[in-house]
Amino acid sequence: MDLKLFHKGLILVLVPIVFELIFVATLASLLKQAEDGMIKENHSRAVVTTAHDLQKIFYDAGAQLSFYNMTKDEAFLKRYQNSLNKKIPEHLQKFAEMTKDQEFEREGFQRIERATRNGIDELERCRKRVAEGNHSFFLGETRVSLENLLRALDDLIEKEKVVQDNAPAAQADARRTVVYFLYAGVALSVVLGIMMAIFFNSDIVGRIGVMIENTRRLIRREPLMPRVSGGDEIARLDTVFHEMSHALDEASKYKQEMLAMVSHDLRSPLMSVQLSLAMLKAGKLGDLPGDASKEAGVAEQNTSRLIKLINELLDIERLESGKFDLELKEGDLVEIVERASDSVEALAREKNVSINVPEESVSAIFDADRAMQVFTNVLSNAVKFSPEGSEVTVTVQKAESFAEVRIADRGPGIPDDKKEKIFERFQQAGADKQKEKSGSGLGLAIARALMVEHKGSIAVENNSEGGSVFVLRFPRVG
Repeated sequence: MDLKLFHKGLILVLVPIVFELIFVATLASLLKQAEDGMIKENHSRAVVTTAHDLQKIFYDAGAQLSFYNMTKDEAFLKRYQNSLNKKIPEHLQKFAEMTKDQEFEREGFQRIERATRNGIDELERCRKRVAEGNHSFFLGETRVSLENLLRALDDLIEKEKVVQDNAPAAQADARRTVVYFLYAGVALSVVLGIMMAIFFNSDIVGRIGVMIENTRRLIRREPLMPRVSGGDEIARLDTVFHEMSHALDEASKYKQEMLAMVSHDLRSPLMSVQLSLAMLKAGKLGDLPGDASKEAGVAEQNTSRLIKLINELLDIERLESGKFDLELKEGDLVEIVERASDSVEALAREKNVSINVPEESVSAIFDADRAMQVFTNVLSNAVKFSPEGSEVTVTVQKAESFAEVRIADRGPGIPDDKKEKIFERFQQAGADKQKEKSGSGLGLAIARALMVEHKGSIAVENNSEGGSVFVLRFPRVG
């Protein structure tokens, strides 16, 4: 589905909501049907009760008239008249309201109403005969009229009983339907939610997984996987990621071309210039005046520094590109430290700084040339920031799995917030006021990169006597 993440999220929210609305509406309809069944049953019972009440009123009316005929007590006559003039009309009105919706009830009411009117007329004729002194006031017509009324009432009551008898089964069916629908609705809701989550999440998670793998491949400088499908934000992000990778490849290509140019087209001529300046300074090309010889020496030093910077740039690029191979062998670390100390001896003499190296041998696994490069960079840094007349102390300790070299100086120290930054490219050690003494800012970055290649570590601590302590650890076992 070519949808944006917003639209997919909207679908994930709206579809369950629509389903729940349909589910609630259907459930409400089923509950209404069950409620209608109960109302219908209660209505039928009310109709039967009213019919029985109407029967009782007619029985009572006939009985009150009979008692009046026998006793001539006006109280019986008043009760009789109350039944005919008030109770029977009220019940008929109630009957009319209750039976207006059902066809068979309307038909039954019409029969009952006709029979009731006829019965009232017959009872009134009987009352008149009583008033005339005729003691044989119940005639055959009266009995027939009352029987018709009772028969109509009985017929309606029988039909209502049929409704009442069928109501429990209908209500039970309605309850079962509601229960089954609840179970089915819940199950369908769960299945729908799971299916939608799987459908959308598998697509999203799968494509994000492709991007994560592409990130790893980018770090390893491997070809990227094909672009993910779709038109949402993930697809656009993947497109930008591929464009960024292509731009990085282009930048890497230009960088390699620049390094090749620096290595071949710049370093080689500089080395020739350095050699020529050294020969001029040494007088092998003829004697130079004093000032000219001095300037030649300065030019030679500057050229040497430039060549060293180029070599450091090439070294760190090769280290970070993974094209740096080490020849790891077991050897004596102290011997390498001594060689590195000798290489910075001229700088130490210039600043009147002594370097104390231990005599006890400590074995470790390392590449001799690269380990010497690490020690040279760290020692030159320590000498550079040490005050004149101070000393740089080297101690070597061995543990079960590693050998530890500690190089302590008496310099200005390194602030806590810069103890990690000094191992980054072009970052300078020491306080800001000492920056003019620092070099290219690549020496410690190369040292850390080489220690990582050795599967070792390098860190800096505060010296309790003032200054800094660089702690280097080399593995003792392969």
